[in-house]
Amino acid sequence: MANEPPLSIYQQKLDLMGSTNHHHFPQRLATFLNPVAKTLHEPAPISKPTKQPNPHFNFKQWRHPPAKWAKWVDQMARKHSTVWKQSGIFNPIMSSIYKTPCNPNIISTLSHFWTPQTNTFVFPWGEATLTLEDVMILGGFSVVGDSVNDGSVALIPDLAGKVEKMNRFRSELVRSKSKKASHSKWMQMFMTDTNEQEHEQEHVGFLALWLSRFVFPSGDQDSVGKHVIPIAVRLSQGVKLALAPAVLAYIYHNLTKLKEQCVDSSYSNLKSSSCVNLLGPFQLVQIWVYERFPVVGPKRPNELRPGEPRLARWHSLNSNAGLPLFHSHMISLESFIWRPYAVDLQNWKQPLYYQDSEQIISDSLVLDDDLQSFIRFIAPCELNGLGCKAEYHPHRVAMQFGFDQDIPGDDLSGYEFCKFGKFFVPSRSFQPGVSKRYYDWWKNVDRKCVENEQDSWLGERVNASVECGNFEQENCDKKCDSEFVEDEFDDILVSLKKICNATKRKIDALKESCVGAPQSKKEKLGSGLGNEASGVIIVD
Repeated sequence: MANEPPLSIYQQKLDLMGSTNHHHFPQRLATFLNPVAKTLHEPAPISKPTKQPNPHFNFKQWRHPPAKWAKWVDQMARKHSTVWKQSGIFNPIMSSIYKTPCNPNIISTLSHFWTPQTNTFVFPWGEATLTLEDVMILGGFSVVGDSVNDGSVALIPDLAGKVEKMNRFRSELVRSKSKKASHSKWMQMFMTDTNEQEHEQEHVGFLALWLSRFVFPSGDQDSVGKHVIPIAVRLSQGVKLALAPAVLAYIYHNLTKLKEQCVDSSYSNLKSSSCVNLLGPFQLVQIWVYERFPVVGPKRPNELRPGEPRLARWHSLNSNAGLPLFHSHMISLESFIWRPYAVDLQNWKQPLYYQDSEQIISDSLVLDDDLQSFIRFIAPCELNGLGCKAEYHPHRVAMQFGFDQDIPGDDLSGYEFCKFGKFFVPSRSFQPGVSKRYYDWWKNVDRKCVENEQDSWLGERVNASVECGNFEQENCDKKCDSEFVEDEFDDILVSLKKICNATKRKIDALKESCVGAPQSKKEKLGSGLGNEASGVIIVD
């Protein structure tokens, strides 16, 4: 066993291939991500919802840019953009000036499908999840580089001195009346006209605030934490850090917490203070929905201007759809886009691994950052965040990378990432499918039971939303799901408008049919319709 070669990152073989919603499975050459299950006995994941969800949301760390933040970003970019590109943080910093309004209906519906055992969303049609590719493209965070948990900064005297100096500035604010290094006070301290000697100090202060607010916030949502200062110092020196794995670990951790607090909590706790303290850039989850389920997102995304990050497509936009619409499309495979980034988009530069033809690349070649990132996208690993860890299983969602899907295996013992001799890059136009045995494996799960429980969840979600709307009248400082109720009233209003307009058309038709009729007949018809019959107006 010890002499066996390490498991390849992918495998190719002739297999019966098709789609999860069709019954035709012709044979063709398929490319699967490893590890693949050896038997059909491994259980399929089931997103089994509990009843009586708590819809009361208070997203404490849904962060928006503070006042003057865009101005400070512009000032710093003119001085330090070269260093930012070297350290892989130019795109995420530029993305931080855009605002993504929170939509609780999207987040609550999506969290309903989250399965912590696999770190995937388990829909009736299959699995999907946020991947390292999503974090890189939507957030701009680098996948390659040194670990954020690397403690080497303490071993370098010059860097350790910079960390100590920033900690002294932080201690000054902590000793002030506010008792913390608040974001506003921090900006006042560092966002000033400085001389050349103080530029570096301002730069580190800027990066510390950016990390605390948009990347690795601490439990105190409005405070610059000590944990980000060593990272800020390293980034200011042009050290390239792999922020994406740490960010994704935070997102997985928060999705699990959200599932526990907002879906699995009992209805009896509805009137308690159910705050969800989200760590990391959780806005990426909502933007992931917009990219993957475009039918439920804003109808007209913003057009990107040259040089803008992809996140700018959704700046200040929100979806007007109600919770039932979100739910109905999330359980429909036809609504899901497996590879949204493979489609050309004006003024957005695709990563270099999206080519018109497939590629087989040896690790002996000198690879650019895009191809190095792609290798990490498709390799299972453990994600190390700041204070949390999470398992990353891209082989469960292989179709998101253009690979075919087989039954995902759980045995990673023979999987050594560093020993891959070559890897496969699908063409951007390839339409992946599922193996016949995956189709049979997934079909054997009692999906009808799951869908019935989902319908029950949705019905109780409606009732809970109405109840929560009544509760909000008594507790105005609490924000809940009244938006959902308003959306439902809008739907009812539209239906009533249609009924009114149809009724008026019928009345008009009746009047026209009476033209030329004896006056007594007209009077009789008018009296039958009532005094206000002629006063029906079109509602628009």
